[in-house]
Amino acid sequence: MNYLKRSLVTFCSCSAVAGLMLACPMAYGDPVDLLKKYPTELKAGDTALDRARPWEFTAADVFRLSRFSFAVGDALKVETGPAEVGLGHCADGAVWAVVIPREEGTLNSEAAKLAEAVAHVWLRFHPNEINRLFPPGTVFADGAINLTAQMRAIASAKFVSSWHAGMNAMIPEPKVFTVDADTKDGTRRFFIVDAEAKTAKYVAAFEQRAVKPPPEFSTATAATAFDQLWEVFDRDYAMFVLRPEVDWTKLREEFRPKALASKSTHEFAEVCAEMLKPLRDLHLWMTVAGANVPVFNRPRSGNSNPSAHRAILGELHQAGRMHWAVTSDKIGFIAIYGWNTGPEIPAQVDEALEQMRDTRGLIIDVRLNGGGDEPTAGKVAGRFLPKQFVYSYSQFRNGPNHTNLTQRYERKIGPRGPWRYDRPVVLLIGQKCMSSNESFIAMMSGDPDITIMGDRTCGSSGNPRIVKLPFDMTVSVPRWIDYLQDGKPLDERGFQPQIRFEPKPGAFEGDHDDLLTAALERLRKVPVPAKAIDGSAAVREDRSETRR
Repeated sequence: MNYLKRSLVTFCSCSAVAGLMLACPMAYGDPVDLLKKYPTELKAGDTALDRARPWEFTAADVFRLSRFSFAVGDALKVETGPAEVGLGHCADGAVWAVVIPREEGTLNSEAAKLAEAVAHVWLRFHPNEINRLFPPGTVFADGAINLTAQMRAIASAKFVSSWHAGMNAMIPEPKVFTVDADTKDGTRRFFIVDAEAKTAKYVAAFEQRAVKPPPEFSTATAATAFDQLWEVFDRDYAMFVLRPEVDWTKLREEFRPKALASKSTHEFAEVCAEMLKPLRDLHLWMTVAGANVPVFNRPRSGNSNPSAHRAILGELHQAGRMHWAVTSDKIGFIAIYGWNTGPEIPAQVDEALEQMRDTRGLIIDVRLNGGGDEPTAGKVAGRFLPKQFVYSYSQFRNGPNHTNLTQRYERKIGPRGPWRYDRPVVLLIGQKCMSSNESFIAMMSGDPDITIMGDRTCGSSGNPRIVKLPFDMTVSVPRWIDYLQDGKPLDERGFQPQIRFEPKPGAFEGDHDDLLTAALERLRKVPVPAKAIDGSAAVREDRSETRR
């Protein structure tokens, strides 16, 4: 069977995916089988938040394509000639791809009357579909690795709008693809593909949200940007005292020549991020032209399964990032997934508590809450506190030396609202809790009726300031050290639960959330109260406060 016939067989075997992938008849050497390089045992999708996969992408994940084509009937067709492809992958295989045409690429779709020139294409797919998108006869190992930084920037920009958990990958069903193409005229074309139904749903909301190209690189600008970055951390960063092993001057000597030798703005930004990684700070964020540049991360396992909550609790009310329920046996439940600035969440909690006056106890679930606005968190915590108390301490940088720090300032919280929920409360926590959500946990420790269950929290806070740099770059500079009530730094310690929950296999799969079930069993031992909590109705607050 000759090469072209093999390509046609590949197309026939891939018709269920509605994609047309033909190899250019020119041979460049041994082809690459991407499914062998990124093997997977997954057969179905997995969109559980707590199992979202962290991914990797390096220069070794860049390949050359002789040709790429993806079609869904007459609704969508993307074609390129020779191109480069970068693959983001996790332990369960490849989860995304960026295709950049070497010369030309075209997009034909129902979104435009005429064919559009393609700048790049981002694809989300099931790991088992990799060879159907990129058959071995079309893939070669000698990819243009100088595009690595650009591909990572594209993936970072696209990832947050493609049904993932932050920057961690959720796995779609094999029939589901996301085809997200930026055209050369600056329009973004976003399609949700169902291969079995042979449909490509166009999402017009993304049209004006194409990846913004960064300013052109120059060595002179790079020198200015690097020096400003290094100096702002040398002057303002608070947690050098917690990282005595970091030689900041030596890092400058090591990374400045690398930064100035960069070939592109994206590459320069990645060198800067590498310099910052030894600080091990989860509150370090960097962007270039609005796209995220990864700096530092550490694995943090989830211990929640929100998709099971309705089956476990019964009727579940949803109001933005706050969900609540009251079980048939009088146990309240409130889950808060982020501390948005403004009055909405405190008002929603107030309204939910009005429905819980006759409950025997309450579960507050913040296991998947990564933080936000600390004053907002304080308004919610105030509904459970009998008196004012110091929940943590802050210390700021205030001088040129890395050891120049202010005194430790007390952070206090007190009661709020016309009445206090004074019945047993179980607070569910885990490793995904960080930043202002850890402050909320500290505030809630002032409730004498509370039991904290779950896993330790992340241990990260920073009160960062956003600094603008040349090349349309920004970087966050954490300005404080956050201390626990015992005077120890929160950083890399976090809060320990009073009752640690050790999950068994399958504890957070399907209709299971065994930690939530354990909290319910604990509260079911509490007698149903003879009367409801007394007090006037909560007053809605419309005043918002700034983020801390």
